[in-house]
Parts: sequence; structure tokens; C-alpha cells
Amino acid sequence: MHPLRFILRTSVLLVALLLLAGCAEIVPRYVAQQIEHPARPGHTVVHFEHEMARHAIGFRRAQVHLANGLTLVYWYSAPRAFDIHQHDQHGLHSRGWSFKAPGMPLAPYLLPARLPGKGTVLLLPGWSMNALLMSSWAITFAQSGYRVVMVDLPDQGGSSQAPPGFGPAEAMDLSELVPQLELAGAIHYPLYLFGVSYGADVALFTAARLAQPPSGVIALEPFANAASAIRRTPDSGLFIPLWLAHLLVTRDEMDAAVDRVDRALGLDLYTLSPRPAMTHASACVLIVRGSRDRLISSHRLARMAQGLPRVQLVTARTYNHLSLPFAVQGFGAEFVHWVGSVAQQPARRCPVFRHHRDYAPFLLRANTTTRTTWLTRYFDWQFSGALAVTQVKAKG
Repeated sequence: MHPLRFILRTSVLLVALLLLAGCAEIVPRYVAQQIEHPARPGHTVVHFEHEMARHAIGFRRAQVHLANGLTLVYWYSAPRAFDIHQHDQHGLHSRGWSFKAPGMPLAPYLLPARLPGKGTVLLLPGWSMNALLMSSWAITFAQSGYRVVMVDLPDQGGSSQAPPGFGPAEAMDLSELVPQLELAGAIHYPLYLFGVSYGADVALFTAARLAQPPSGVIALEPFANAASAIRRTPDSGLFIPLWLAHLLVTRDEMDAAVDRVDRALGLDLYTLSPRPAMTHASACVLIVRGSRDRLISSHRLARMAQGLPRVQLVTARTYNHLSLPFAVQGFGAEFVHWVGSVAQQPARRCPVFRHHRDYAPFLLRANTTTRTTWLTRYFDWQFSGALAVTQVKAKG
């Protein structure tokens, strides 16, 4: 081999090794920073979501100031009807579907006055998500006669910046928010909490803190233990690509990231779990985990729910941590039925949830947007081409 070529190859190899060594230190630090400070969407994305929520879907936006100085933003709607059409993102086929129940009027704008008596569903988004990413679930419940409220948790969406509390701190904020929403007429009892991932933990902690407890809680993929969830992020594909995580990140490095978050936030993430709150809550609790979820340990969830008679744990086939929060077509009607059953059961009994069929998850898109976006392409890749895109518009 030519000496110059050998020197060049050796230099490239050394540089690559130095970069890998640097990345091995940078990546855990980056993961810890993501845990300490959830990323917020850009202004363009927020503007599009707000325009869709207001003009296409018809949600209203408001905010509440808390005693600790935080401002929480929320979106809400009374029960109403929607035009909903679904198709695959590549246009290979199309089909129409609707949540409209038999006998429900196509007009007027609002459903009959008797329907608000069904209660209110308070929806809590996942990590670094804003409230409007819960719109598909909100539409499902609103179409079925429930008032809906979607909350931007602290340091997410339009709410004030604050260190993440992994459940207890947010539960204190919501215990102050809910009475104010009741006074404003945004909440009618009975109340149900619906949370996704991080928001699921918040819902479980909140259920035990509210002065007037909720009747039911639906928790999709809650963290049975915060430290365990952080440790498993390299295997889940969150924050960094799987191939890079497997190449650079070790368990010791993730433990160091957890320790750094512990020091920064003043939390004991190794012992933090919703189970103590669940033992004191009077609500019926439904926990759902996707069988392909690499972030949440099935064994930890089983231990968290073990021995609690008002808690049911369900495993959903084919879903992972990213797809289950969008599985409205597969679970929407079943969740609505379960919530209705909770209201009809005696106080000391909880209904049994039965899941019948798995469907492809889908995203919401305003009917004025027809082109695919990087987000729909990304989810289509995540879900192996099974993504269905939904166009929605409020009636009236």
C-alpha cells in the first residue's frame, strides 16, 4: 500500500474513533437534557395546529393562572358533530367513516342539550407533546356526547415553562386547575381523565389529589417507574436513532443520565411510581400497553397494577409507544363504551374492558391540507405503511 494512502486511511480511522468517543459522552448528556427540558414545536407548526383547531375542528382556547405563578393553556369543546373521512396517505384507496351514532342530527352545530350530562373527559398529552395532539381522542368523546378539555402540561405547548415533575407536581397543578374549569363551565361531572405516556402518569397521580375524584381514568402506556423508562429510551428509538443508541449508549451511561436528571430536578426517579396514588384513588382505572412498546416494561406495569381491584391492565397487540397514542380507530369506540359503563356500574364495581380488534393508527389533518408532510411520512415509516390519514371538519 502506498505510504500516503496508508497515512490517510489511518487518519480517517483515528478521527472516526475520536468522534465515536466524543459521541459516547455527548449522547447520554443529550438524552438527559431532553428529559430535563422537553422540546417545543416551532412557531410554524404551532400556528398551523391552532388554525386547524379553531377553524376546522372548532375547539376553543383559554388559560388559567395558578397560585404558584404558572399559566396553563387548555383547549375545550362542548359535545358536537363532525364530518370525518379517512384514507391511506398514498391515495391507493379511500373510505369514509364517522363517529356519528344512529339518530344523531347532521345539524345543528351542537348536539342535544341532554348529552352534556354524560360528563367531561380531561385529556393529558405525552412527553413534549402539546394538547392538540390529543385532538383525535377529543373528537371521539365529543362526538359521543362528552365535554372535552385538552391541557398543555407545564413546560409543554403554550403553558408556562417549569421543570418536569413526572406526575406529582403536575397533579398539584391540575388539582387547582380543575375547580377553576368547573367554575368556568368547561367541566361538568362526572369527570374522566385520559392520559398518554407521561400524561398517563399525571392522570394517575391527579386522580388521588382531586377534591372531587374522577369516576374513571384511562392511562395509555404510563411510566411504572420514571428511571426505568429513561433507561429504556435507547431501545425505544426515542431521542436518538436505534442504530446510534446501540452503538454508543451503554446501561452505565444511561444510569449516569438518570442521576443527572435526579440532581437537576431534585427528584428520586428510582422510586417514583404512580402505584401509591393508585391505591388511594377511588376511580376505575384502565391501563393499556402496546405489546411492541420498548419504553415501558410489561413486568413493571403488571407489578404496579397487581392486587388493585379497581385497576385493569390490557395489552394491545401490534402497537408500540408511538402508535398506540394514535390508535383511535381501534380503541375510540371501546373507550367510549368503557367510560359509559363506569357511570352505570355500582360505586364499588368497575366494568371489564374488552378489546376486539386492532386497526392502523392515524393522524388528524385539516381538510384544507391535502399533501403529505414529513410527519405523515415519518409515521408511515414507523407503522410499516399502515398509516391512515384522517381529514376532519366540524359541522355547522
